[in-house]
Amino acid sequence: MKLKWVILLALFGGLVLGPLISNVPGSTYILLDQTAIEFKNNFALGLLLLSLFGLWVLWILVRYLLKTSNITVGWFGDRNLRKARQQTIDGMIALAEGHWKTAEDLLIKGAKFRDTKLINYLAAARAAQEQDDDKSRDQYLQAAAKAQPDAHIAIGLTQAQLQIQHRQFEQALATLTHLREMSPHHPYLLKLLHQLYTRLFEWGQVLELLPKLRKYRVYSPERLDDLEVIAWAELLSVKAQREGLPAVNDQWLKLPKNVRKRPQTQLAYAEILAKHHQYDQLELHIKDSMKHQWQEPLAKLYGHIQSEEPSRTLATAESWLKIKPGNTTLLTALGKLSLRAQLWGKAKNYLEQSIAQKPTAEAHYYLGQAYRELGHPIQEQEEYHRGLANLIQPDAIPQLSPAQHPEDKTL
Repeated sequence: MKLKWVILLALFGGLVLGPLISNVPGSTYILLDQTAIEFKNNFALGLLLLSLFGLWVLWILVRYLLKTSNITVGWFGDRNLRKARQQTIDGMIALAEGHWKTAEDLLIKGAKFRDTKLINYLAAARAAQEQDDDKSRDQYLQAAAKAQPDAHIAIGLTQAQLQIQHRQFEQALATLTHLREMSPHHPYLLKLLHQLYTRLFEWGQVLELLPKLRKYRVYSPERLDDLEVIAWAELLSVKAQREGLPAVNDQWLKLPKNVRKRPQTQLAYAEILAKHHQYDQLELHIKDSMKHQWQEPLAKLYGHIQSEEPSRTLATAESWLKIKPGNTTLLTALGKLSLRAQLWGKAKNYLEQSIAQKPTAEAHYYLGQAYRELGHPIQEQEEYHRGLANLIQPDAIPQLSPAQHPEDKTL
């Protein structure tokens, strides 16, 4: 009610009730112990009405004060929320810019008055880790769990991701194993597990995980095919180191056909055979692989073969010239194989072609070897100088005395 209406109502009431009250006869007495106080009835009635009016005014005043207090409290509350929101925004910007300490401080301050405590604490944990402060990181993660108990998967995944980034692989494995018990098919959890197993070189675990990665579409089909090939190739290398060549040969035969046909696994198997000096087996493997697809790394390895029949090995490599006539790697391999077949002129020809296409230290070194066998020491030294032979570890070429040199029919 507006103030003017209150005043008008009071004046109207006074004009109407005033004459009525003044005509009320008699007196009213108030007894206090041995004392009696006399009031005229009209005065007592007027005092009563005035007291009621005063109480009504007091009630209005109290309501007004309470309303004003709520407005004040609400203003301060909104101000705190606005401040916390701005601190959170500034903290996220600082985090993106790499100002880790600033980001951490702002995000923790913003978490006090905001309902986004989970986000603030998770981001603060990242900022703390970037400062190598694992203790604070774990404290923030615990605070996030208290702020949002039902977000245990999100918090656990963040914790595992930070542990992997910080090379705390054992802790990360424990975290992900616990999470997998609660959510065994979570795509991002499976992805983190794959990353962790890869860093731990647990290729058997990677291969066991691949069906899940494929089923829940964690990666594209093409990417999954590549991951499978990488895992098998790495597993072959690990088996060669731990169990020896027989275990590798046995595993190779058990590989899925589509995996055995992939260049990366074929190269991995070829490198293992070369490392164990299984040249006959290596030659057969490379010849079979090259029937389906030209592979330059295999052509390079083929040049290292020390066969009991070097002319036969050379003839096989020369057949590849039909599809790769100017390939530098193939020409260098042919030059090396020609040296092993003691065909010095042919070796010189192939190596010069290779150098004409693309000069390499390896080709210059073996061309020097060819010149030595042909009896041209000056050209030999020139090729060594050009090739900087000290930068490579060349294959050993049998040293023959002049009397032992067979006649080279290609000269």
